[in-house]
Amino acid sequence: MAVAVILGALVSLRGADLLVRRRQILEAGDRRAENLAQILAGYVQQTFAASDAAIRQLTVHSRRVGGAGAPDAEWLPILQAARVGIPGVGSISVVDSGGIIRHSTQPAIIGQSRRNQFVFTRLASGMTDGLVADIPFRTVVGNQPYVIPLGRKLTTASGAFDGVIVVSFFPDSLREFLRTVDVGRSGSISVFHESGFVLIRQPSDRNPLGDQAAGMPLFAAAKRVGGAGLFRGPIEAGAPVSRTAFRPSNQRLIVAVSLSEPELLSGWNRDAATSLTFATMLILAVVAFLLLLYRQLDVRHAAEQALLRSQRLESLGQLTGGVAHDFNNLLTVILGNVSLMKAMLSQGPLPADDESLTEIERAARRASDLTRQLLAFARRQPLLPRVVDLGAAVQSAGPMLRRVVGEAATLKLVAAEEPALANVDPVQIETTLLNLCLNARDAMPRGGTIAIETGMAVLDEQYARTAEDVTPGAYSLITVSDTGSGIPSEHLPRLFEPFFTTKGPGKGTGLGLSMVYGFVKQSGGHIRVYSEVGRGTSVKLYFPAATGTPAVSTPQPDNDERGHGEVVLLVEDDPLVRAMAVRLLRRLGYSVVEAKDGPSALALMTPDTRIDLLLTDVMLPGTMTGPRLAEEIKQQRPDLPVLFASGYSQEIIDLGAQAGGSVQFLAKPYDRRKLAKAVHDALRAPAVRAR
Repeated sequence: MAVAVILGALVSLRGADLLVRRRQILEAGDRRAENLAQILAGYVQQTFAASDAAIRQLTVHSRRVGGAGAPDAEWLPILQAARVGIPGVGSISVVDSGGIIRHSTQPAIIGQSRRNQFVFTRLASGMTDGLVADIPFRTVVGNQPYVIPLGRKLTTASGAFDGVIVVSFFPDSLREFLRTVDVGRSGSISVFHESGFVLIRQPSDRNPLGDQAAGMPLFAAAKRVGGAGLFRGPIEAGAPVSRTAFRPSNQRLIVAVSLSEPELLSGWNRDAATSLTFATMLILAVVAFLLLLYRQLDVRHAAEQALLRSQRLESLGQLTGGVAHDFNNLLTVILGNVSLMKAMLSQGPLPADDESLTEIERAARRASDLTRQLLAFARRQPLLPRVVDLGAAVQSAGPMLRRVVGEAATLKLVAAEEPALANVDPVQIETTLLNLCLNARDAMPRGGTIAIETGMAVLDEQYARTAEDVTPGAYSLITVSDTGSGIPSEHLPRLFEPFFTTKGPGKGTGLGLSMVYGFVKQSGGHIRVYSEVGRGTSVKLYFPAATGTPAVSTPQPDNDERGHGEVVLLVEDDPLVRAMAVRLLRRLGYSVVEAKDGPSALALMTPDTRIDLLLTDVMLPGTMTGPRLAEEIKQQRPDLPVLFASGYSQEIIDLGAQAGGSVQFLAKPYDRRKLAKAVHDALRAPAVRAR
């Protein structure tokens, strides 16, 4: 990515440099066109000024010989001499005050009227005393198709109007000089008359003298400005774009110098093409490099994924093997005691001191604990969270924890002055503390100190970016520290794997920390382990801070809560569980109506059937689940209490969402005492009507 950024910066800088250079080249072209237009307009002005000097001499001669009416012998020699001395002149004529040509170097036009000619009318009206240029007109004399009449007023000795001196100027005489001006291979010099005639175009493959300029974009721009200016575009339709400067002269002429924009930019275009080629090659090289890099990253990612899958399969195999080993041991105990009891019963009643049933119960409870630990690791164990003061919970568990750590270790309990409230299952808090203290005790075979501290902490966004699954905010904190041997750094990444342990054979199942991790994550918290070999370990448990009043535990009665003939509709798809629950309920004093699924239960709900409680499993076969069944039955009997049973925490969460948080629940596996209390509480709970 850094290479791409650097490349992009270099390309951008080169592009910006090219754009600056392009602007500078075009600005220099505009300045050159303006300078040439100014020089050529000045040259045109000087050319007409030379003709005007000779015309002034003729006006002086007119007063000396008596004006336009003087004999032809007085005028013709001087007119012929003047014609030879003025370059670019076709003819010179003397027009009297009535507009009639009296004398001319071109005899054929003597006697013709010029009364309506622009030069005559303008000078006769007294609007100006200077040189006046008329509109070009076509002539049949010589090889010049157009001439521009130039005139000055004749006056008497008293200053009265006495006629006009008219000189026919050939504009094409300027062409030879304009050919010497360098405007490039595609540039041009144009001279327009303001009336709309093209007088000169240099260079040109033909003589455009007399062409109409009114439709040309350049002429339109010059007329619109009315003075000196710049024009960018084709000078005429179909021509390439040019940078043109135009400037008017006093003789109603417009001089324009056009420089071809493509020609001005030819060098820049070569540089730009070279830069573009280089940049393209560089980009292609970088793209090829990035593709190769991404391919390598894909290969690496695929290898990492394969390794991760292998590690997961290894962990799954380890988990499966560990579970199978422990459950086989427990099943061995159960099956062995059952076979022993059957053999003893075949010979008569069981002895009073026989411990077979006790061993079976102990093995079943160990199996229940193992299942609960697995569910805790998978974050699926049934939890009953409530607002708990972690400091008070630690103090309450203190006596039990001291018995566990023994006399060789010193246990210190430090609670913050401010209550550390969290919405957690208090039973699981005690189990978590027990597991952590057992690990700390085993890490200190020669004794040491275990400290349990509670308090508040804030995890900010910076910390959240460095940790996994952490939401910034306030947390209630439990820290369990020991002065034991510590954990090697290579073992830390596998610390929470199920059945992973660094203890010797027979000294641990490897599920303790897995259960702690699962409980903390299921509670929305975060766990962090700090350890140094030879100095000890510190485990920090972060739970989202809660508000409210901490719940107070009430002692449970030792005797079972018995029924008084109430009728329980039991819906359970597992026949073994259903048979066991029926026997327990009847021994507790309840009448039982049993069903294997939702439709069977609905068929039993006749108007004459007495039902005091619906006890249903959450997951039932078919499309009708336990909550759906309860909803159907409550349509008929809105006040009927419902007790749900399940061993899966997500079902509890879903039930709570559906019932607005008020749901009676019995966690599997359960024994007689748990069943008795759950049924007793459900029968006496406030009714929750169907929504």
